[in-house]
Amino acid sequence: MYKSISHLLIISLVLTSLNVSAQKKLRTKEQLKKAKVYRSINEALAYKRKVYILNLDGQNLSELPDKIGKLINLQELYLRNNNLSILPDELWELTNLQKLMLGENNFNEIPSKIDSLINLKEIDFFDNNITGIPDNIGNLTKLEKIDLNWNKVSYVSPEIGKLTNLKYLYLEKNKIKTIPKEIGNLTNLVELKLYDNQITSLPGEIGNLINLPNLNCGKNNINKIPPEIGKLVNLKILNLSDNKLTGIPQELGLLLNLEELHLESNSLTKIVGNSLNLPNLKILNLSLNKIYSISITTDRIKNLQRLDLAVNSLKSVPKSVCNIQSLIYLDVSRNNINKISSYIAGLKNLEELNASQNKIYSVTKSINALTKLQKLDLSSNEIMLMPKEMATMTELYEVNLKNNKINNFQKKQIKSFLPRITIYF
Repeated sequence: MYKSISHLLIISLVLTSLNVSAQKKLRTKEQLKKAKVYRSINEALAYKRKVYILNLDGQNLSELPDKIGKLINLQELYLRNNNLSILPDELWELTNLQKLMLGENNFNEIPSKIDSLINLKEIDFFDNNITGIPDNIGNLTKLEKIDLNWNKVSYVSPEIGKLTNLKYLYLEKNKIKTIPKEIGNLTNLVELKLYDNQITSLPGEIGNLINLPNLNCGKNNINKIPPEIGKLVNLKILNLSDNKLTGIPQELGLLLNLEELHLESNSLTKIVGNSLNLPNLKILNLSLNKIYSISITTDRIKNLQRLDLAVNSLKSVPKSVCNIQSLIYLDVSRNNINKISSYIAGLKNLEELNASQNKIYSVTKSINALTKLQKLDLSSNEIMLMPKEMATMTELYEVNLKNNKINNFQKKQIKSFLPRITIYF
């Protein structure tokens, strides 16, 4: 009897050894790019030890056969755009898997056994019905990318902070209210998408993500920007549009590499000091706020080209804005501006000015200093006269003066000193 047991143990050990030896080492990205992509489960099973990539995207699958467990060398599995809601237990034995792509299916949760896939680098659950990120996600320490966009995630486990190799974290269009402070541990992140959630605040620890070039937190309920935002020294694009911000910290002015800043659709009332004194900023959107005052330091602003201040409460084009000589496009439409003052002459490189839907009754003759201006929109104002000095503006080709108080005689006068320009009355 003891001999029989010994023989069984030996046979078991031999079989295990054979199975391990049959399982090949992980392949690099370069090697996997050259590997054959199998698109049929039957074909894959016929060559099971040669299969590294299996792509079953869009095959209307409602279940995956348990024979998938025979593909012991499988390293990339694509199951997107199917009807899957569960996966066979045998799948969790495929510990060589590096990519598991399950987007556009019917999963209600991240499978509890997913932490068995210890070599996983990328998981895709885009457009499912997942409600939370579980604690055991922290066991997948090799993860570099998680895509959970377009789900119903309301809970993010603090254990996510263990994923220190993570580079891409996509959580757009979910129901997240709180971001755990442990997110500050993810110092290798290069992209963080939090757009369209229910987030009320950002933890100060977000300032630890110093390698982050792109942060999208638009369309949330954020009412305050933490001062630690100034630590994100490599940030190039920051989107905080469509939130509930009432102010911006001076520390924002420390983002010396920032190129795009989106703060539209908030409740900002004034902008002061060094908060926007950014040397590399090219695009700044402050539209759809409640801004009545802008008094910013501009000595470092050398590259700002597009500034949108539409739909605010400004009574004039701010003097500090007129100091930004790099501006090419300026939109101050739908404010309470009553005149275009001589300050406007500072915008030497301006090519397009939109000041429509204000209360403008006077346009300074100094507007002719805008020698590069091409398009001027002053429609829906209270203008009666336009300065003849505009005749020297050789680059100007279009002026919109619709819905003003210009009589027929003045229309003829304007046409006479701007004969080559398309004018809309």
